[in-house]
Amino acid sequence: MTALRILHVLSASVWVGGTVILVFVGVPAIRQLEGEARATAMRTLGRRWRPIGWSAMAVAVLSGLWLTDRHGGFNRAALDTDFDRALILKSVLVALLVVGGLLHDYVLGPRLQRELRARDPSAPTTRRRLVVVGWFNFGLTIAVPALGAVVLTTLD
Repeated sequence: MTALRILHVLSASVWVGGTVILVFVGVPAIRQLEGEARATAMRTLGRRWRPIGWSAMAVAVLSGLWLTDRHGGFNRAALDTDFDRALILKSVLVALLVVGGLLHDYVLGPRLQRELRARDPSAPTTRRRLVVVGWFNFGLTIAVPALGAVVLTTLD
């Protein structure tokens, strides 16, 4: 059980830490570039982060499901305990984070790249959507582990 908890926390730490670095270090540094250099740097950053970040997310989700099962989370009637309620809320936020991340990384990001290359006039609209989704995901990235701590307190 301890090893499973360590795996869960470390994988979540990779996701959270990587996201914080991207938001506050990587993207601002790349914004200093212009033209093709900026596009190439952003594309390279995304391609290098995705396998690490999404692998960490997958491990966190799978280990979280396993931990839930080990604590009897799948054997109880929904909403019966504080543990159940907190876990359901955390699960919903994780699902939103995964959907938002997929939208950001695999739909809006590539769309913006195509629009910028084609000098499409809709690029600013796509960029705004990408930024909104990115900040929403960042908020969820911070909220989910905080809620994880709340889930743990319900086990006491």
